Amino acid sequence: MNTNNISKSEQKIFDKFYINTNKKAFKRYYNANLLVNKNEQYISETNKFWLKYYGKEIDPILNLAFLNLTKKPDPRVVPSNIMWNELIPFFNDMNIRIGYSDKNIYDRMIDPPNAPKTILKRVRGHYFNSDNKELSAKQALEVLINYGDDLIIKPSDTDNGKGINKIHYKNNQLYLNKDIVEIEKLESIYGYNFTVQEVIKQHSVMAKPHPSSVNTLRMVTLRWNNEIKYLLSFARFGANNAVRDNAGMGGLCVGITEDGEFLDIAIDENAKVYTHHPTTNYDFKEYAKIPNFDKFKDFVIELHHNILHHDFVSWDIAVGINNEPVFIEANYRGATWLYQLAAQRPLFGDLTEEILEHIKKEKDVNKDVGSNLTKIKANNKKLKQQINKLKKEKEILELQIGEEKRRSEIYFRENQSIKNSKSWRITSPLRRIAKRIK
Repeated sequence: MNTNNISKSEQKIFDKFYINTNKKAFKRYYNANLLVNKNEQYISETNKFWLKYYGKEIDPILNLAFLNLTKKPDPRVVPSNIMWNELIPFFNDMNIRIGYSDKNIYDRMIDPPNAPKTILKRVRGHYFNSDNKELSAKQALEVLINYGDDLIIKPSDTDNGKGINKIHYKNNQLYLNKDIVEIEKLESIYGYNFTVQEVIKQHSVMAKPHPSSVNTLRMVTLRWNNEIKYLLSFARFGANNAVRDNAGMGGLCVGITEDGEFLDIAIDENAKVYTHHPTTNYDFKEYAKIPNFDKFKDFVIELHHNILHHDFVSWDIAVGINNEPVFIEANYRGATWLYQLAAQRPLFGDLTEEILEHIKKEKDVNKDVGSNLTKIKANNKKLKQQINKLKKEKEILELQIGEEKRRSEIYFRENQSIKNSKSWRITSPLRRIAKRIK
């Protein structure tokens, strides 16, 4: 289906509710058949909800897609642009995000109790082993070869699974994409900052839908009212026998219930819905379940206590072969439209109204402060103009005073010259006689 095929009656509804049909998000949901049901009453109620709790109307396109997917009319679904541009910057200090995203300092900053072992780090062009002891490039390659098994390599300063690849070990050689690995090759591909880790042995419940990739849980936590709260989770499975599991690389996302059970449908980055995995034909209606899922929730909540600058965190967690949660990485932004469609629930759940009201209040306060600052700046501008005017008047007066002083000095010198002259001395008796006569 193509958005060029939008009928006049459809366009009329979209225009009525200020739904922008030119946006990428609209085209994604329209082409995925997630805008078939255009419930006008629901759209109106959604806008009333956001006006009430957040003080502004929204483009309800994600809410409409959510209704079509889940058959649940829930106005609490958070629009992508509101989350990305307003709520995440409210929760997280984006100026420091890149530091927190560096995988090479996870052992110092987050200190996860269970994580894949780091075999080698490259930080700003310098190599370090697992104990953070600096190595030469030659020693770095020796560390990788001496490990004697397959490895995972990825950039250390990106998130959301970007750049992950597998290094294969065979006959005392390392191979990346079937090419023999030399340290210069890794440097040319991954640059100054990357990390190399052991390959995780994952639980069968996560491996079965797509065995070629290490499939992870995306788990979301929020610091709210001095408490870390668990929000939602979904599982991410790779596709086409790729190593990576994220949806941006063709993978699928499957929601997980509070008890750790998979939902019966998956969704990809184009919002296309699947009942079976397209590569393995795995049936999601098997309703597989993550063992000890409460332990996983406690795990990410505890990890979040070490993240001080970010209140909203998305965790990538593997399910170990021993049923234990394994920390992979932390993310401080994300495609929250996909979170909500995959999990089939609003991002903040029952906290939504409270959160929106609080942020609206904070924004209003900041708006008032901003307005006062604007007035102060305007007054300061006027005062500066007055000061500059007085400075110019002062400069003119100083020039005039200087001129008068110069003239006075000239008159004084002329007067002294006359008094010291011979004629002045000769005529002195005449002036005294004239003064007496007067």
